[in-house]
Amino acid sequence: MKNFRLKLSLIYLLIFIVIFFICRIALYIVCQNYFSKLSLTDFLSSLIIGLRFDIFAICTFCGGFLFLINLFDLSLLLVSDIIYFKLFLKHFTTELLLAKNHISYFCSLAFGEYLFVTLSIILITILLFYFSLKIINKYYTKPNTNIIYNSISILIITFLIVVACRGGLQTRILSISDAYKTGRISGELKLNGIFTSLISIRSKTSSNEININLQKAISIVQQNLVENDEEIFNKDYPLMRSRKMFNVDGKNYNVVVILLESWQKDYIDSLSGSNYGITPNFDNLVKNSLVFDKFYANGQRSIMGLMSVFLSFPYVAGLPYLGNGLENSGQTKLPLILKENGYDNVFVQGDKRESDNAIAFANYLGFKNAYGKEDIPLFNKYDIEISKGYDIEGFEFFFNKINLLKKPFFAFYFTTTTHIPYSKTILKQLEKYLEDGTEKTGYLNRLYYADYALGLFFKKAQQQLWFEDTIFIMCADHQAYGVGGQNGTFEKTKVDKTFKIPMIIYCPKLFKHKIVKDVGSQLDIIPTIIDILNIKTPYSSLGKSLFSKTNNRFVFLSYEGEQVYLVKNNNVVECDWKTKDSSKLNIKDKSIELMLSIEKTVY
Repeated sequence: MKNFRLKLSLIYLLIFIVIFFICRIALYIVCQNYFSKLSLTDFLSSLIIGLRFDIFAICTFCGGFLFLINLFDLSLLLVSDIIYFKLFLKHFTTELLLAKNHISYFCSLAFGEYLFVTLSIILITILLFYFSLKIINKYYTKPNTNIIYNSISILIITFLIVVACRGGLQTRILSISDAYKTGRISGELKLNGIFTSLISIRSKTSSNEININLQKAISIVQQNLVENDEEIFNKDYPLMRSRKMFNVDGKNYNVVVILLESWQKDYIDSLSGSNYGITPNFDNLVKNSLVFDKFYANGQRSIMGLMSVFLSFPYVAGLPYLGNGLENSGQTKLPLILKENGYDNVFVQGDKRESDNAIAFANYLGFKNAYGKEDIPLFNKYDIEISKGYDIEGFEFFFNKINLLKKPFFAFYFTTTTHIPYSKTILKQLEKYLEDGTEKTGYLNRLYYADYALGLFFKKAQQQLWFEDTIFIMCADHQAYGVGGQNGTFEKTKVDKTFKIPMIIYCPKLFKHKIVKDVGSQLDIIPTIIDILNIKTPYSSLGKSLFSKTNNRFVFLSYEGEQVYLVKNNNVVECDWKTKDSSKLNIKDKSIELMLSIEKTVY
């Protein structure tokens, strides 16, 4: 057989593709109830698009080894993933790393309840080994010694393997969220447990060693988190609760959440007492809003802001990142809860669709429609072009999409023009400060532009019938880099300079203007919306309703998982895992104990 090794490799590749295909069909059959809502088109599409994730997994898993050596492992993992999905409705992620601690349990399953499955895999593997040896004995030929031929072949094969191990020629490596671009259920059928495990393990960081018993940690968090107006829904899920009573009567109100990219309190006159004059429209809204003066972002990146707002879940060391397995862990999803309670919805972000894979993430969360920069038409001629989107057009697009929604609705918009870098003015006619090439001046002009866009949106919204019965929640995703944060002048403490952000709730029909001095964070947004809308659906969250009548308020903050903080009233405790200062912590201090218990529980 000419080109024996190449042909043999292609045969094995096809064998594995067939195995993955069979396992995908088996997953569909075994979990028929879960996939029953898929249309024929979605089903066939999942089978075809799923090949992309299969080839990624095959080439990554077997790239450094002979396909034959890994055959049994792949088959075993795929079948195990089907069984795991049937039990937990999720694919493998980092669970494989824990398998070594439970070998005896897995063996008892393999040679007990699932003995037929185990024997079938062993039999198929033996047959394939036999088939492989027969081919090798019959067709084996010496390798081609032509240097030019071999050099070209190696380059082509290397290129194909690299492309396969990236999942294509797109700018970033294929991620788990990519499967959810057309919805969560079809996404699960596209995925396979080997792919999800590889992606999750690759992005997983080392967990911190916290010297608190897990059950004790959960109990401490539960005692501090669950209020008298809530009840534990299921003892097997100690942080899942449902509301017995509600603090606001906003049932069937619409909800609009606007996440403000890098809006910094230092430069908002109504919140900082400054005199920059660049946020007149936001300042106007503040006059009729609930203003949360001690409100914090739970992380330092946009993706962590999205995690906190939509999942009420903070990032801690030891977890895979969102888009790389974390979203496959079954957290509460705000859009899905609202959808189940009759809310129409839409997701719009000003940035590109691929940015943070947010559009795929939005589909996974339960949004019916999700849009990015590519979907938003421009009608202004800008003085400079930026890779991020433009808020005037973004808000206009968002407004038009809201008008197509049925009431009640949940609408989300993520602004973008104030994203770093911002040294250049993008629209000279809205230049508040003379451009001097510095980041601060550029940021001030960008913020002035963004506020102008916000003003146009509200001016149009106020003329709509839905406006009066709509609750607007506006907060930043995180602090502004370079011009705010630790370089700011308004906030004084380290934590405030790193995490504090603007946050208002605007709905004059429900709320009178008030400055709230209690601490709060993005983790509180899900419980707050559920409280306002009088929703009884159980949910899990690491936050509390901002309207709960409690004296026990706290926020948990994480700086990339390396430093964690707990803010409780005016008291702040911290742990710097990077320098291992945790050894100096007084575990008897209730705030420190709570901080470490939250991290342990989240992990």
